[in-house]
Amino acid sequence: MKNISLGFMTLFIIASCSKVQELDKRTQSMERSTSDVSTTTENMKETTTIMYQQIRSKEAEDTRDEKFQLLMNDEAGMGTRITAAGVYFKSMEFQLWNNNETYDNKEVLEDYYLDAANEFTRRMLDLYEKINVKKMSPTKDNKSEMSFYALAATMHMNHTFQDELAKSKESDTVSMYDLIKKAFLKDRDHRVMLPHEEVLMSGINKEIMTNLIKARVDIYSALALKNLTDKRDMTLSQKVKALIFKITDGKLGSIDLPEVFNQSNDATKIYIEKYLDGALKAKIFLKEISIEKKLEKTLHSAFKEINLTKNSIDSSDGRRLRIQELINQLLK
Repeated sequence: MKNISLGFMTLFIIASCSKVQELDKRTQSMERSTSDVSTTTENMKETTTIMYQQIRSKEAEDTRDEKFQLLMNDEAGMGTRITAAGVYFKSMEFQLWNNNETYDNKEVLEDYYLDAANEFTRRMLDLYEKINVKKMSPTKDNKSEMSFYALAATMHMNHTFQDELAKSKESDTVSMYDLIKKAFLKDRDHRVMLPHEEVLMSGINKEIMTNLIKARVDIYSALALKNLTDKRDMTLSQKVKALIFKITDGKLGSIDLPEVFNQSNDATKIYIEKYLDGALKAKIFLKEISIEKKLEKTLHSAFKEINLTKNSIDSSDGRRLRIQELINQLLK
């Protein structure tokens, strides 16, 4: 009986050892499977990241190409050109940078800035060859000039994604205009530049960027003037003076447009002030880098005829006074 019990005990121990070994094998297999799943997940994450970057780059590039073609379309009006130019700037890839430490870090951001500077200056060089900056005016219907002015007016624009990123991660928003201005300041002070800044300030690129900011002064002044006056109400005398001004290339005559400030609503007045403020800020920045900018002669003549405080009923109208002061500053 004792031998039988000993036999059962031996069989039990052998069976238990077998189950332990089987359990150990299963555990090892599960560990390998878990490790394989983890590796697969990491590989998928890396692949997804790469695909995201590739898709983002392709989509942004396609959008820029499409909008720049529209910007250069001879059939496009000024409103269409300004809209296209705004989307073009918003579609630069640095606008979509998300401050991710893994694949969108600070080093990558400089690459995006450099790509944007290279692309923008090359496109601008082609456009610049088609215009005469000494004779251009936002009041003329010249297609290439209209495109140049549209780009000048919108180069400060940022994608809403960047605005949201700045709020969530307490970083600064950066536009193409910001990049250009910072490059100018470094050039003025003879400071070491980043690669994208060297591109913006090298050779004829610096001249193009300078004239873009000058054009910004004029296009914003023109937009303000359009809201502040109504040429449809011109008298015969005003039309004659304007014709003489045009024939003599500004030597005689004047641009005297009917001012409609009193008839304008608050929204219109707000935009008049915004446009003039934008123009003056561009003028002031040019002065900071030792460049004098006078208003284009047609605009200068038109603004000289405007005096919002001469027959003002309410001299306490703050916006009226502010707009007149902005005009006076631009005329200097």
